[in-house]
Amino acid sequence: MSCATMNENRVSVLHDIQQAIRQAKRCAVATHVRPDGDAVGALLAAATLLRKLGKQVDAYCQDPPPPGHDFLAGVQSIRHTWDPDADYDAAFLVDCGELQRVGGVLAEKIIRVPVIVNIDHHVNHDPFGTVAWVDPQASSTCEMLYTLSRHLGVEPDKDMAEQLYTGILTDTGSFRFSNTTHKVLRMAAELVARGAEPAFIAGRVYDSASPGRLHLLAKVLETVEYHADCRLATAQLTQAMFRQTHTNREDAEGFINHLRSVKTVVMAVLFREDVDQVVHVSLRSKSPVDVAAFARAHGGGGHRHAAAFRMQGPLEQVRHAVTREAVRLLQRTANQEALR
Repeated sequence: MSCATMNENRVSVLHDIQQAIRQAKRCAVATHVRPDGDAVGALLAAATLLRKLGKQVDAYCQDPPPPGHDFLAGVQSIRHTWDPDADYDAAFLVDCGELQRVGGVLAEKIIRVPVIVNIDHHVNHDPFGTVAWVDPQASSTCEMLYTLSRHLGVEPDKDMAEQLYTGILTDTGSFRFSNTTHKVLRMAAELVARGAEPAFIAGRVYDSASPGRLHLLAKVLETVEYHADCRLATAQLTQAMFRQTHTNREDAEGFINHLRSVKTVVMAVLFREDVDQVVHVSLRSKSPVDVAAFARAHGGGGHRHAAAFRMQGPLEQVRHAVTREAVRLLQRTANQEALR
């Protein structure tokens, strides 16, 4: 396996990806379940890029895109189940920290493809694939794909510019998070010059709420609790709340950012009750708190300031246990900072 991380030769792995593309005729592109804006943008941009290079391409995602992303070119052609008649030369997995994140059935099919190219920006201690390009310093997988397109000499058209811009926009929190670098802003400006319209995209992504979303948010905010001198904020989202407001989990996208927005809060945790006593735990933080390591300790993953994991057990029990651990994390972090 060829692999490059932030400390290795990026040019070398870009060359390896270029070779994999050159040798392929028919390609599958896939991203993770329950996709966010970067996943959808990267999936569609990778498919667009490969088609511009003359490849036959099918884009796969087990779940539908989040609300407000249906304007992106190619979104209607995303396949949710594997084409049994397809014979792919290469599979490109984008924004996936691990193969199983594409979903069990798709993962079983993809693993049989001769060449697997893994392009991702999550912290990944076990990169997979024939070629793996993992860059945790990148703001988004869409940023990496823009770098790849320039390496390949492919200039984004309006459709591809919108796909890439959407991924960068959402994974930087509308250019508010600490991963918003001068490089990211330069890329965004270049994509705008190529046809991406910031006001239009932001309007579609962020102003497409269902009528029930505000009612759902109101119920979630009623469950907010503060801990550790208001440095930790937690809240919960139950199946009953979804039923009462006629909403679903897509309507809850971004709720955790309301917790993170509090001035004193450096770590936010949102507990979402799923079926069969499984709780989805979303984590957000501000420097210097690292929630990626916290999530990995529970079998999850993500970025330094945005991560998630799933835990078995009743909601209240999980909330109590995770909150207790989070308070300890904040204490350790404070002690480490005091020694600097």
